[in-house]
Amino acid sequence: MIDVEPLPRKEQVMKKIRQFKSPGEITALLRQGEYIANEDIATAIYIAGLLSKPLLVEGQPGVGKTELAKSFSRALGLELIRLQCYEGIDDTKAVYEWEYSKQLLYAQMLKGKIDEILGDAADLASAMGRLKSFNSTFFSEEFIIKRPLLRAISSPEPVVLLIDEVDKSEPSFEALLLEVLSDYQISIPEIGTIRAASIPFVVLTSNNARDLSDELRRRCIYLYMNMPDSARQMEIVGAKLGNRVSADFLKMVSGMLSLINAQDLKRPPSLSEIIDWSVSIASAGIDKDHVSVSSLGSLLKDDSDQQKAFAALWKSQSR
Repeated sequence: MIDVEPLPRKEQVMKKIRQFKSPGEITALLRQGEYIANEDIATAIYIAGLLSKPLLVEGQPGVGKTELAKSFSRALGLELIRLQCYEGIDDTKAVYEWEYSKQLLYAQMLKGKIDEILGDAADLASAMGRLKSFNSTFFSEEFIIKRPLLRAISSPEPVVLLIDEVDKSEPSFEALLLEVLSDYQISIPEIGTIRAASIPFVVLTSNNARDLSDELRRRCIYLYMNMPDSARQMEIVGAKLGNRVSADFLKMVSGMLSLINAQDLKRPPSLSEIIDWSVSIASAGIDKDHVSVSSLGSLLKDDSDQQKAFAALWKSQSR
């Protein structure tokens, strides 16, 4: 194994998520959390942890991007801090916000003490000097509401920071992320720079709604997640359902999905929908001879798709 250069001194003092011996160790760890990772996923996480870099995961909706971050945090027993991105998100929702009501209360308390504070001031200049000394108190960490990015940076112990659907935010928002993702620090004008006490494991997800900037991509380890093949889909379903279902059940589900996906569907099912459908028909005791249109509601979210799937399944039963 190739030796990696020591981290810069400023990062050596930070607490880190424990180093993994190999991608195989990550695969086994995630499996304990019911997440079946292939070699590409495990290797990307391994490299991101080794280099202390964020992991950017792109792919179609429903392939398991968000669940990867959740499962990783569960497997390691770390807090998951999630920032859900959307159009118009800014620093007040992502980084921090001043708690104005608390500041106002403090100002009212100060007003009641004003005579006591300024009573023996020799002149206006000395009185103003005394009042200015309270500015640092008004704008201190005590009056800050920490949003996800600042919470992750401020945590004394490593956390998993999920920046979900970053492509839904505006390009200008990426500038807010660059400082956090490059140096694990946040600058607050009234206070200064807050540096991380521990390095969070950062996962950014994108559904490719827009192109992300090169600056953001360069700071990340990149992983593209495809829809799992049929065999891995059933392995994932089996892990989710455990010993509640048999190998015959998984074979039946796989066969039905093959028939359904062979149709000209407007909206093919995602992995999360396949899992939901498998759980629902297993719980209801539905087999391939008793599938109804209504029982397809957790798998297909379009009426024409449901009708096509039901017709294909019914036709296969009549043979």
